[in-house]
Amino acid sequence: MSDNDPVPTAYVNGRIYTVDAARPWAEAILVRDGRIAAVGSSADISAALGAGGKVVDLGGRMAMPGIHDAHSHLLFSGLKNLYECRLSPDAKATDYAGQLCECVRCMGGKLGDWVIGGDFNQLLSEPGTVDRKFLDEAFPDRPVFLTDWSLHHGLANSRALELAGIDAATEDPFGGRIVRREGSDEPTGELVERATWKVVNVIPQRDPDIYRDALKWALKTASRFGVTSAQEASATRPELEFLKAFDEDGSLPMRVAAHIPWREEHFGMATSEELDRLIAGRHAYSGRNVRTDFVKVFMDGTPLAPHFTDAQLDPETGMPVPGKLLFEREVLAEALKAWDRAGITAKIHCTGDAAVQRVLQAIADARASGACETIQEVSHCCFVNADDLKRFADLNVTAEMSPPVWVGDAPELAAFRERGYPFASLAALGTRITLGTDWIFLPEPNLFPALQGVLQHGKEAVSLERALEMLTLAGAQAVGLGAVAGSIEVGKSADFIVLDRNLFEVPVSAIEHTKVELTVFEGRVVHEA
Repeated sequence: MSDNDPVPTAYVNGRIYTVDAARPWAEAILVRDGRIAAVGSSADISAALGAGGKVVDLGGRMAMPGIHDAHSHLLFSGLKNLYECRLSPDAKATDYAGQLCECVRCMGGKLGDWVIGGDFNQLLSEPGTVDRKFLDEAFPDRPVFLTDWSLHHGLANSRALELAGIDAATEDPFGGRIVRREGSDEPTGELVERATWKVVNVIPQRDPDIYRDALKWALKTASRFGVTSAQEASATRPELEFLKAFDEDGSLPMRVAAHIPWREEHFGMATSEELDRLIAGRHAYSGRNVRTDFVKVFMDGTPLAPHFTDAQLDPETGMPVPGKLLFEREVLAEALKAWDRAGITAKIHCTGDAAVQRVLQAIADARASGACETIQEVSHCCFVNADDLKRFADLNVTAEMSPPVWVGDAPELAAFRERGYPFASLAALGTRITLGTDWIFLPEPNLFPALQGVLQHGKEAVSLERALEMLTLAGAQAVGLGAVAGSIEVGKSADFIVLDRNLFEVPVSAIEHTKVELTVFEGRVVHEA
């Protein structure tokens, strides 16, 4: 990352897509004091630069506003890639222990007392073989915890279960399940959704240097993919501490809207009581480029096999399938009213259409009481009932979607490509739509595959212009920064990226391969290929 550069800079001879409806294209921009000082022709911008300025010739390359990643897990992604054991994508249950042993041998002390890793895919193993007994053989005394490919469930060995106080007599928690061996109450070690909480809460905190390095790596990686603004969907206390430190020392390469989990102990890395205190004390971590008036709520689980913890509507009755919704409508409505009074925006995880419907109902209840003027957000929006589409715009609710899962041929994700993500339907109704990577689920925070997916979604596809607006300006608006960022306009922050291809001139099938050659945040270069 470069130091702040006070020298005014003219970026000329480019194909600059501004996402400004009044002037969608320009040839050059002038950056002064971290802001866009002028937008126009190369001749005009060069003349406006004056003596002592710097000129960067874009050589005809396309530039556009920096990307807003509407759903990211920065710290978790850094920890996962630098300080955890990774299983091979084709690993079966009988392979886990051997691969973990090799990881421990290679990483040694970087792992700490616990062996943490993933991501295992239960669908690749024979039924009944995802079991702690294979981990126990290799790690009889050392606790092991693995996350599955959905990141919502886990597998613990006997030592980890012992430390967590989970045994045959332990009852399933609300919103979770302890998988049992057939014909008994004995836990296999596999834990579904909230059943992971007891284990997560006994995993020791890492050394602060680990959190710092993991987060710094994640931020640098996001910059490489053109991200200049992100919504952190699982802001834990360690992450907030280092985001604040990076913001204060000037090394933070993007704006971060930090969403603190509410009553979600797995992604919050803390008890519900501790998370409540963190939300109450959130302003201690806010700063120039870190905003903390956001919470993250989980209304249901995941629509991925084998556990399918998403809350869907029963096609016969039209009612929610029982046992999948995590909060009652009234409870969520009261929470929304309280957050509105505190100026807090909620990002509410909904993967099933019943969850989406119930959240929209709760927001409507809060609005009807005269409260809840804050822009609220439904996260993922994988499946939406047709009768609920219009309510997004009517209630001024952001539809955040994370569709990079489309690029690739994984059969488990076919439903998303076939009937998920109603982009065109929502856009036609005037809904604010944003795009996120859900990085940690994906190997990289790359939104160009998602951009391509939005354009290739059959009757629900939208134009490239609308898709780029979802990727930039809509994201800034969703977090209250539409007047500051999201488009290349005079007076806005100089946040933009330069690409290796013109997205308007290449085949749609080539968009997923786009590379970011330059990322500029507040006028300073934070990534250069």
